[in-house]
Amino acid sequence: MRQDKWIKNHAALYRVPPLILVCLFAICTLIVASYGLSSYHVIREQTEQNFVGRTGLSYIATKIRQTRIVEVQLPESSTLILTEEIGGQLFATKIHYNDGMLTESFGRHEPGAATFDTAISAVSSFTAIFLTDDLIELSLVDSDGRIYSMTVYVHFAEGIGH
Repeated sequence: MRQDKWIKNHAALYRVPPLILVCLFAICTLIVASYGLSSYHVIREQTEQNFVGRTGLSYIATKIRQTRIVEVQLPESSTLILTEEIGGQLFATKIHYNDGMLTESFGRHEPGAATFDTAISAVSSFTAIFLTDDLIELSLVDSDGRIYSMTVYVHFAEGIGH
């Protein structure tokens, strides 16, 4: 009888171990979720920064590849000028670094002609150099100091020398 009374008075003790186990599981789940969330934020931030750097170079490379280039000029290392013929007239696309922005200007290839300017990407610097007569190396440094480089083949319009 005495044993039955003790069991009735201490029956709650049999429920404590499963309760502790459930609480430990919940705490471990929260810890793992917080680590996963912080890892996700770091990966997403690095991916966005990489995307910004690569997008600027890809844009310029695509511009070079899609243009029927007559002439390429590099008046200074931070300026690239692509001259193309459209409808019998010469037009120039000038890609240059200006006050923290990589900028594209497009207009007729003549002094004083109106140009249309477009911001491409925020960068710390931009350089373009000839490796050979038809290979250009493009490099840019993003706002965090990461360096991105790409080599692009220049396909000149047929029948036109460079």
